[in-house]
Amino acid sequence: MTRTERQIEDGTDRRVALYAGLFTYAMTLGHLAVNSTSRVTDFERIGREMAPAFSWFIEATSVVYVLLLFIGLILLERRFPLASTRWTVAIPVHIIGVLAYATIHIFAMAWTREALTPLLFGFDYRFFEDPVREFVYELRKDVLTYASHFLVLSGFRAIETHRMEAIGARAEARRTHRLTLKCGGRIIRLEADRFDSARAAGNYVEVHTPAGGHLARITLSELEKQLTEAGIDAVRVHRSWLVNRARIAEIAPTGEGDVAITLESGARIPGSRRYRDRLAAA
Repeated sequence: MTRTERQIEDGTDRRVALYAGLFTYAMTLGHLAVNSTSRVTDFERIGREMAPAFSWFIEATSVVYVLLLFIGLILLERRFPLASTRWTVAIPVHIIGVLAYATIHIFAMAWTREALTPLLFGFDYRFFEDPVREFVYELRKDVLTYASHFLVLSGFRAIETHRMEAIGARAEARRTHRLTLKCGGRIIRLEADRFDSARAAGNYVEVHTPAGGHLARITLSELEKQLTEAGIDAVRVHRSWLVNRARIAEIAPTGEGDVAITLESGARIPGSRRYRDRLAAA
């Protein structure tokens, strides 16, 4: 890996940690507030009393360690990202990871509650009345917390990776005048000046050239940006169509403001009145 590639990867890791951390910390603190107030209400419903301060204390002694352990999950996800880790490696890693996570969380939470409750509230607190039952009860919750936090990190990594790939593809188009298209498991480098038109097809785009078509995993907007960087005057003529302006042979009205566009290849493409102003210079 080159120094530049390492810098890009490090930058990606920092942004994933920052964005996922901000999201997770905000959600966790929100749950702290909801659970703390709900606990008091639940006790009132069964005719018992719980001091609001004690309810907040109980929840906070869990949340503080969840937030600290999230730092460890950041490091684990960086080392074993979900998208590129083989299942034969990922499964044992996460079994060990979730057991370590739960053990640290449960015992740290229990020790904190037992140590601070007499000092803060004047009575003893016993967490492990039934050690096996209590551990299993907390483990179930920690498995869900571990999994949800890891998925949050993986989701932000996927978003950031896609963003960096798009930036790289635009830079490549600007430098080499070639498009970068993901087609199935392949990556195709297509000469930009061969582009005729493209049509959105669900999560894909059908890219048409004189030699044929390619079904690429890209959006019309991102393809348009690549074409612009490559020096191609691509124009959006419909919410589902993008056309190389240089390939347009004829524009004919069809009524109600829409148009029919004929390319030099003979292909006919619909043009929406919403996009007619973009065709004015054609």
